[in-house]
Amino acid sequence: MDIRLAENCGFCYGVKRAVKMAEEAATLDGITKTLGPIIHNPQVVGKLEDRGISVAESLDDFTTGNVIIRSHGVGSATYVREEPKVTHIVDATCPHVKKAQRDAKEVVDAGMQLVILGEHHHPEVKSINLWANEKGIIIESEEEAESIQFVEKMGVVVQTTFSQYKFLSIIKTLETKTNE
Repeated sequence: MDIRLAENCGFCYGVKRAVKMAEEAATLDGITKTLGPIIHNPQVVGKLEDRGISVAESLDDFTTGNVIIRSHGVGSATYVREEPKVTHIVDATCPHVKKAQRDAKEVVDAGMQLVILGEHHHPEVKSINLWANEKGIIIESEEEAESIQFVEKMGVVVQTTFSQYKFLSIIKTLETKTNE
């Protein structure tokens, strides 16, 4: 059998960074939990649980201690929420996701229609839309792009792991749905 490894394999930069931050957070005093799974990898999540880092689905499920924000990010309200039970916040949001979140907010703040290309139920897409006050139209197919209304101004933000092939086909359709 001939086994060949791809030139690029393994975790991306944002995932490596998030896992390293979580591992470092395991040394903090008190209970430490991630807001949602840190990444989409049950083995890594299990290894972190072995080190004492469990998963909370929301701050409401949290009792006390340290919170790690998952690599997919969270909505902006999480950062400003008064939470006396939280001792320390470790923001492991991927820097590329943070940029997409900021870009989405800027599009909405500028009065443009925001379109988010990505998987409807993906936590990254949800966090991007939360930064845009849930004003984004989430599109994951050409058919969905065809069905949106024409708008004068549109800004598009893309899930960082979205298929480039899908992106290129959908963007062609979106270009016919706006003047800018």
